[in-house]
Amino acid sequence: MRAHSIAIILLTSTLLAACGDTEKTSYNNPVTGEAVTVQSGSGIPAPTNMPDFAPVYPGGKIENVMQGTSSDASGGQRGGMVSFATDAAPDTVAAFYREKFGASNLTDRNDLNMNGTLMLTAAAPGDSDRGAQVSIVPAADGSGSQVTLIYNLGGG
Repeated sequence: MRAHSIAIILLTSTLLAACGDTEKTSYNNPVTGEAVTVQSGSGIPAPTNMPDFAPVYPGGKIENVMQGTSSDASGGQRGGMVSFATDAAPDTVAAFYREKFGASNLTDRNDLNMNGTLMLTAAAPGDSDRGAQVSIVPAADGSGSQVTLIYNLGGG
């Protein structure tokens, strides 16, 4: 049910963004403590809970933001997702995130190039709930990149 609600929020926000509007929608479940805020459009600020190990690429133009908390048997989880466009080439963006991951304690790392889409993952050893995943796709017009960054701060 939660996934269904989140999917509806994301779809609605994405459709509104396509119309040129900026939209902010929140979902809160008082029983479970889960909360999600989704924003779409132009001029959206970066989420307030973004970690140092996974910032928005410098100069990235944010298009969608989702941040939230969830609960499970091990406690609360905090994280989010940001999608943005940048004029930088995919390899340049990937190098930036490899450097950020390398400067952090996220040592469980993987890189994958799947038909031109670069996917990087990084997690803290012994704490797979703390980490990030970055998907970098060449821009449709051939200049720059479209990036989706998913991050999790773990429990807390």
